[in-house]
Amino acid sequence: MFSLPKQWKKVVDATTEVDLTFLLLRVFSLAGGIAWFLVVPLSPKEEAILVQALVYFSIYSTLCYLFIFYRPDLLKKVYLASLFLDMMFLSILVYAETSFASSFFLGYYVLVCLHTIYFGLGFGLLVAVFSAVCYVISILPMQAAIHWTDLAMRIGFLFFISVPVGLLTEKVKREKEKVEHFNRTLELRVAKRTAKVESLLDQERYLREILGTVAHINKLLITAPDIASLLENCCSRFVLHGYYGFCWIGLVENEEIVTVRTSHPSGNPLVEPPYAVYDADGLFYRTSAAQCIRNNQTVIRAGGREETDAALWRNPEAVEGFHSVVSLPLRSRQAAGALGVLSIYTWRPEGFEPEEKEMLDELAGDIGFAIDSLRQREVVTKLTAERTANYEETIFSFVSMIELRDTYTAGHTQRVAHYCELIAREMGIELEQRKKVYKAAILHDIGKIATPDSVLLKPGRLTSLDYDLIKLHPVAGYEMLSNIDMYKDLAVIILHHHERHDGNGYPDGLQGDEIPFLSRIMAVGDAFDAMTTNRIYKARKKMSESLAELQIMSGKQFHPEIVQAAVKAFADVKVPAAINQLPATNLEKKRFSYFFNDKLTGLHNEDYLKIILNNLDLNRYTCMYLLHLQNVPEYNKRHGWAGGNQLIKEFAAELQSSFADSLVFRAYGNDFAIVSQGHRTIDNREINSLAGIRDTIIRVEIHHVDLSTTREYTLDKMEKMEILPADADESMIDDAQ
Repeated sequence: MFSLPKQWKKVVDATTEVDLTFLLLRVFSLAGGIAWFLVVPLSPKEEAILVQALVYFSIYSTLCYLFIFYRPDLLKKVYLASLFLDMMFLSILVYAETSFASSFFLGYYVLVCLHTIYFGLGFGLLVAVFSAVCYVISILPMQAAIHWTDLAMRIGFLFFISVPVGLLTEKVKREKEKVEHFNRTLELRVAKRTAKVESLLDQERYLREILGTVAHINKLLITAPDIASLLENCCSRFVLHGYYGFCWIGLVENEEIVTVRTSHPSGNPLVEPPYAVYDADGLFYRTSAAQCIRNNQTVIRAGGREETDAALWRNPEAVEGFHSVVSLPLRSRQAAGALGVLSIYTWRPEGFEPEEKEMLDELAGDIGFAIDSLRQREVVTKLTAERTANYEETIFSFVSMIELRDTYTAGHTQRVAHYCELIAREMGIELEQRKKVYKAAILHDIGKIATPDSVLLKPGRLTSLDYDLIKLHPVAGYEMLSNIDMYKDLAVIILHHHERHDGNGYPDGLQGDEIPFLSRIMAVGDAFDAMTTNRIYKARKKMSESLAELQIMSGKQFHPEIVQAAVKAFADVKVPAAINQLPATNLEKKRFSYFFNDKLTGLHNEDYLKIILNNLDLNRYTCMYLLHLQNVPEYNKRHGWAGGNQLIKEFAAELQSSFADSLVFRAYGNDFAIVSQGHRTIDNREINSLAGIRDTIIRVEIHHVDLSTTREYTLDKMEKMEILPADADESMIDDAQ
């Protein structure tokens, strides 16, 4: 569609300053003709000629302008056509002038100058000749009044103007051509330089993308938890690069690639490993990856079907049309052997850039270093796990040693751990902290390995010295565990599990929130187990009594918040009634006999008898005979203390032999006791007929006690040993154990 503005732009683009001069000169010529017609007095004949000339000039000038507007590409042809018309118009003006002095002839000079400038020297001379002819013809009517020198001067100036103007124009044209040639050359150079710069920019963008890939994979190397995820993430990240279409990583073991990871999302297009790297008869031997590993250097191979390492592929279409493949060795350090190979396939026509190869070389080294580090970490982790296991075996062997010393302790640590976990769960403590307090509870009495059995297993209340000794067990446990990194946190918990909320605990007398949080929990769990289980010196409390005791001691011995949670957590706890400290194995019985035997006779002593009587609900002893030896002082007077002791020993041996299925005790010197699980009958004659006392003044007084009628007794000695039913001991908790 025709557009006036667009057409005008075409005209402007096609014209120069000379063209503008041509166009304006025509307007000025027309204006000058009209002015002359109006100002100069002319004859009617001259007026008619001038008017006719102006009309024709206006018409053909208008036609020239229109033609140029619509066909600016024919500008020169329009100038040549208009030259003839302009020459005729000018000649008419000269002819119409009756005086030789008229200045219209100067128009020929203008025409010569313009056409010489526009078309050059040759055409300018032609215009000069043509102008001279037209001028001479136009002034023929005035020849009589013209001197030949004036005419020659005017005609000569036509050529005088055309020659220098033409030479100058030619020079300008030559200079212009040089400038244009220079400009064209410069444009070509600029175009080449621009193309090169654009190529460099494209290369820079490409290398920057590679750099981004390298940076991202380096982050993966830092965060990868294991080798498998490292290889998979690296392969997946490589193919996110614009030109990398496939990538695989293989790890070498015993001269074979046994581990392979690829970037293919729908399975492994490679054949299943292993790939023999050094087997010259194998198909894999000739691949770029094998060559890379053997030579321990990067190998780049051009693409093409014949270059796809066919021995590798179960599905070679996965890399159809690739342009180049680079195989890079994975090394822990530059001088080390290859741990494996990284192969990257590119679809970029130019293949791999030198700078790109250097970056990939460095990245392959980083991947190799990361693989080696992860392997080392696995080794260290394994060694650490073994060391940890050894530590734990050692620590728990100490716990086992304590349990061997005291059957009660074994169940005690497990129960305290369970109670601590219940409290922690009730308080909403996170899993990691619950595990910590559970483990600390298992080990909380490990320091008792330093506590003497005479204190640890002592029946009855502890003396001040005993109490001081047993109070050392938290510190002993702390010192045993604090030097082991994995137990440092537990050691602190154990150190303070006997601190009291009111500050009267041990070893440091901490109070309130000064006590570590998990130690506060353990203090409640430990005390609750002490309340609900039978001890050597004290029977257990009922569950309701134990929970009430915790609440009574809230804010005193225990932290109120812990007690509140414990009361809720322990509401459904079922404590087995059979928990006690009585010996269960022959080893324990022997150990007990060492601490609870009579030094003279080897029988059990009165302390052990008290333990038996204090735990009747846990054993089956229902029958008891008390034996009181009479006349012992008189016998000692006659036979001396040594004779008396010998009699006592012989009598004890006969009792032990006669009642081997019962427990036999010597208490308070002249008193003995026989305790049986089932009822049996013993009379005076049976006892007094024993060989050791039969022919002596010694007589035995026997008293039977039915132990099944009540559950708790007190032991007393006045003239002779007596055992009587007693009320339950409601004393407060002994915080020492």
